[in-house]
Amino acid sequence: MALIALGIAFMVEFLQLTPFLETMGLNENHYAKLVFGNTFHISDLVAYTLGVLTIIIIESKRTTV
Repeated sequence: MALIALGIAFMVEFLQLTPFLETMGLNENHYAKLVFGNTFHISDLVAYTLGVLTIIIIESKRTTV
């Protein structure tokens, strides 16, 4: 599940590099901007990856104890 969430997060982040909201006619929609964001940041990808790795490590230790 964590890897699926990471994949979705990466997909949304990379969509920010494209004019996706304008193409879909959602560039004035507040909720679309909230969900998809406006700007791409590589630091977001790093944060998502570190978060998922943390969850995977915690879950692996929890299931072995």
